[in-house]
Amino acid sequence: MILNCPYFEKCNAPLCPFFNFQGIWYADEEFCKNSEYSNQDVIKNQKKISRINKRHEVQGLFTFSMLNRPLIVKRGISGLSEDLEIQESGKSELKWIRKHRGMSKESRDKMSEHMKKVRDMERGIKNVH
Repeated sequence: MILNCPYFEKCNAPLCPFFNFQGIWYADEEFCKNSEYSNQDVIKNQKKISRINKRHEVQGLFTFSMLNRPLIVKRGISGLSEDLEIQESGKSELKWIRKHRGMSKESRDKMSEHMKKVRDMERGIKNVH
């Protein structure tokens, strides 16, 4: 499957969502550019973190399991410390994952529907004046 990727030969992304599940990624590194896979949580989260990193330096490293899940990414997010011992890193990774819980699809859909109603109400008020 990887060899079928048109970017395989020239890709410098340290985390491939279909090949390298054990790597680490820093906010200033590349991520998969294949639009065919852009709906993967790993790539979505890398894009969000990279966007934040342009204005606010994001510290630390991110593992595949940290990125491969629904994740709310805000300014101030940071990854794991690079100085952790291997024994500590597994515990820290689990702690980080528990701390950075994402929203379920149902919650996102519910919030999206609510925000759509709010926007529609605001437009209605603006059109009245």
